[in-house]
Amino acid sequence: MPHLTRRPRRTALLMGVATATLGLTLTACAGSSEEAPSTGAEAAMPAEYSVAVQSPPNSLDPAQVADGTQMLVWGSVMDTLLARDRDTGELIPNAAKEWSYNDDGTVLTLTLQDGMTFSDDTPVDAEAVAASLERTRQTPGVVQAKYSQVTEIVAADEATIEIRFESHDPQFVENLALGAGAFAQPESLEGESAATDPVGSGPYTLDTEATVPGTSYVLNKREDYWNAEAIPFDTFTVQAMQDPTASLNALQSGEIDGSTVQAQLVGQLSTDEFTLSEIPATAVAVLDIVDKGGENFPALGDKRVRQAINHALDREGIVTGLFSGAGQATEQVFNPDGGVYDESLNGTYEYDPDLGRELVEEAGYAGETFEIPSTFLSTTVEPAISEAFESIGLGVEWVSVPPQQAQSAHLSGDYGLTFQIVGFNSDAGDAFYHYADGGFGNPMGYTDDTLGTVFSEIDSTVGFDAAQPAYQELNEYAVEEALTAPIAYLGSTWALRDGVTYSAVGGLPMTVRAFGAGE
Repeated sequence: MPHLTRRPRRTALLMGVATATLGLTLTACAGSSEEAPSTGAEAAMPAEYSVAVQSPPNSLDPAQVADGTQMLVWGSVMDTLLARDRDTGELIPNAAKEWSYNDDGTVLTLTLQDGMTFSDDTPVDAEAVAASLERTRQTPGVVQAKYSQVTEIVAADEATIEIRFESHDPQFVENLALGAGAFAQPESLEGESAATDPVGSGPYTLDTEATVPGTSYVLNKREDYWNAEAIPFDTFTVQAMQDPTASLNALQSGEIDGSTVQAQLVGQLSTDEFTLSEIPATAVAVLDIVDKGGENFPALGDKRVRQAINHALDREGIVTGLFSGAGQATEQVFNPDGGVYDESLNGTYEYDPDLGRELVEEAGYAGETFEIPSTFLSTTVEPAISEAFESIGLGVEWVSVPPQQAQSAHLSGDYGLTFQIVGFNSDAGDAFYHYADGGFGNPMGYTDDTLGTVFSEIDSTVGFDAAQPAYQELNEYAVEEALTAPIAYLGSTWALRDGVTYSAVGGLPMTVRAFGAGE
């Protein structure tokens, strides 16, 4: 059988310790270019490596970059200010070696590593980084929303950047390990090449002659990179292959060295040729209760109906039958590798359609029917959800929605429920996404006295460690009130040749640094 590596789930306590550097008097995470985090690259690694991903980058412009698999390309060309450790998920230094907030969290100060250069040999100084980030803040696009609370980004001195906020944004510092933390040489962003070939300070340069945009990206390692020892491959090629079967065939033929593999296809890999790195949870599949307050769909504003929906879901059956066992039933949306997840909340909604039917009848909504968008995400689970609703005396009508309209349907208010698969960000980001006014999972802006109080506490507390009790209170309240209907954590499996492994930390940014040498 192929070799399997798996990391045990980390407890909330461990993650609390991991984020302790973000306390109230945050003076900044230790670390420097001499103390760079290990990626496992010290052991022998192939000089050249190629992997397949489903989505090519939409753009290499730092104001437009998307997180996820696209980061394997743009995150190789451009540095982010912060990163995450591949073994723990802990927020760690990257282009910024230190960071700290003032007492009320309205000024974030970052100190750059020494001796960094862009790939055109110009120095990476605070003026250049601040200019790139300020451009992102002012440029409409994918990343701009992450800067909604930022009022100004300035160079305090040659190596120090100050990011100033209208009010404290608890998500912001976590996002600096993602697209919001990407920057490039400012002058290279003035022309059309910003989207295709920006001048970055990252560990690789894009080989534009060998690259076929949208299909294959060839990246060559910079020997003058400030942290070159932490980068595993000399040449790193990322190929876009949307069809999972095509990726599997490319693996087996030797066309590529690594790819994620669907659970039902793993058994087709030849034995002893690949190392399988399993990530138990990278996303949560959730039936989003969009109209939590019953504004357009009164039944959903009744807690009993929301709880009934949760009781109706055969989560274990869905994981086993529809996700081929590659998942874990859940009743909460937070990353099980994070500091908010609470094991004791599991079992709040045992599979009990009879109880669900009683709750629906008690609330007076028996026979109510809901339209739900049918999208490329939902087709697999639609029969199970329809059966769940029928079992408690409710009905479902699936309305076909094209992929390009899936997000607008979710946000429209025309539907009380939608099915989503939501990748993990940070605990702070996930809290905002699912439950805050303005979060994508709460497009109708539902709030109540408890949510208002908890988010007020979160927004006024500097550092995750100090705010962790408030996040945990939010999670417990959201589960009890059935503010949404989580179904399962979904994981992924990387199949990799030559003993290379991929980090098992759920929610880790997808960068080349997530790869390392096996045992």
